[in-house]
Amino acid sequence: MPAVSVDVFAGVSNLSVLAELPLEATVLDMGCGGGLDSIIAARRTGPQGHVFAVDFSPAMLACAKQGILEAGVNNVRVLSADAEKLPLEDNSVDVALVNGIFNLNPQRDRIFSELARVVKPGGCVYAAELILPESFGEELAATAENWFA
Repeated sequence: MPAVSVDVFAGVSNLSVLAELPLEATVLDMGCGGGLDSIIAARRTGPQGHVFAVDFSPAMLACAKQGILEAGVNNVRVLSADAEKLPLEDNSVDVALVNGIFNLNPQRDRIFSELARVVKPGGCVYAAELILPESFGEELAATAENWFA
């Protein structure tokens, strides 16, 4: 795996390894970050598969593009977009991978609506997330070091 993709990985699970990704499937990697899950999905779906690597961060998209290039996978399309407004057609995705973005985006209802819109009937969504068992409290929640602020 390309170091650029590994070094910036911030997912919370190995979704791209654990998910059922059939050969030739169309996969959405929502919140692709540095592209690690996208690269793994591209290899697992084979050269006839398609992966949409979507993120809103220009810095993460640059890492994803570099990692995808270094990995030599040719079936990944990198897209700049918000999770709540995906540039994909209705019913166009067989499998969606959502690895740790719900805690970063407060518009969760819109994200779920977008997933329902783009995933084909009978398709799958694999999601992993960090869940807090209780509030941090105001002082800690407001710090820059806290992901959940």
